[in-house]
Amino acid sequence: MSETITVWRAGRDDIAGAAAAFAAASEGEAVITWVIPDQDERRERIVRDPEAAEPWIGAVVATGEVVVAGTRPDEITGVSLWEDTDPTSTTGDRSMAAASQDEADAAVAAAFEAVYGPHAPRMATVRRMTEERHPAGEPHWYLQQMGVRPDHRGRGVGGALLRHQLARIDEAGRPAYLEASSPRAAALYERHGFRALGEPIVLPEEGPRLRPMWPPVGG
Repeated sequence: MSETITVWRAGRDDIAGAAAAFAAASEGEAVITWVIPDQDERRERIVRDPEAAEPWIGAVVATGEVVVAGTRPDEITGVSLWEDTDPTSTTGDRSMAAASQDEADAAVAAAFEAVYGPHAPRMATVRRMTEERHPAGEPHWYLQQMGVRPDHRGRGVGGALLRHQLARIDEAGRPAYLEASSPRAAALYERHGFRALGEPIVLPEEGPRLRPMWPPVGG
């Protein structure tokens, strides 16, 4: 019998559970592995200290959308972080929308410092390089990150997270943009209508190749 996967938009009460799921999903992820190359340090800093990710998750809950999935109300098994690139949009939770861009940037920097410590500049490099490739001049929703707990992978959690959010933003007539950090992730996104957009983003120092993806014209 297959599990029932429930998907919902996270609120403040879901931040701790979402951070724990994010931490568990991040240990072997390609970008996180590049940011913190040492496995023991990565496990100690992220997996064993999920509370460090809570400021970041909380910032996205306030200014964008965090979508989570679980098989029980008290167990979050997957999480996706979405950034709204249109400041006029009313789709997201705008309880903190009055914050200035400088304040938002400061919140991101503080979150990076809390999660990645001395490796925060490497994550800032990832953010800078990916932001340079965002589709210009067209409001869209940006999938910052999506992860599923290792013991729940292969059960359709990632697909459920995508379907939920894509259905919502499609109703608003706006596209979604993302970068796939692995061939497996790219294949999942392709099944949901995304196609490669330009050349890959290659992180320095033999870092991973991130594939920008965007719905095709007329898709």
